[in-house]
Amino acid sequence: MATKLILVRHGESEANAEHRFTGQSNRYGLTERGHTQAELTAVFLQNVTIDAIYASDLRRAYETTVHIAQKHGITITEHTGMREIFAGKWEGERFEDLPQLYPEDFSVWKNDIGRAIPTGGESVEALQRRVKAAIEEIVRANPERTVCIGTHATPIRVMQCIWEGRSLNEMKDVPFVPNASVTTVVYEEDLSFHDVCIGQSEHLGALSTKLPKSV
Repeated sequence: MATKLILVRHGESEANAEHRFTGQSNRYGLTERGHTQAELTAVFLQNVTIDAIYASDLRRAYETTVHIAQKHGITITEHTGMREIFAGKWEGERFEDLPQLYPEDFSVWKNDIGRAIPTGGESVEALQRRVKAAIEEIVRANPERTVCIGTHATPIRVMQCIWEGRSLNEMKDVPFVPNASVTTVVYEEDLSFHDVCIGQSEHLGALSTKLPKSV
């Protein structure tokens, strides 16, 4: 009764290119490079059996997942549980400005992200609970299927902590995955998991992009 999940981080967004903290802002879609990355990932996955496709309803994740859905002829199911963290007052701000605007809160994000709460936003701990619940819901709804999920960097990072048996205190040692990278994990009926592979991005070649080091 195993369910295989394929989690895809969105391609480069306009906010990524401008070094802005996006959070749940829906102003920013993919850049031209982001669409190219998404298409490369779709090609990478085109010979993989995919039975269902879910995506965060935020533009950058949904637009990325469209490329994959078109290769498989599958309708995308939007799932708000797979959204990026709600970043409150940080949303849309440039990363370089956050240390001056919100020095204490952003210092925690930089140095101990597992304890972080963006100013006026959602805690990383709450994000982990939300995404874990969403993933387990998707698994229960798709026994013996392979499911692709379009999502974001921080949701993948908090789930990597769970999959690798790390506490949120150790999250600072877990890097963000690249744009349009592929992460896979297999869940059993009892919601145990195995065969975790994080952040495959070799298919992107020179087009691979990551969050800036200031994050």
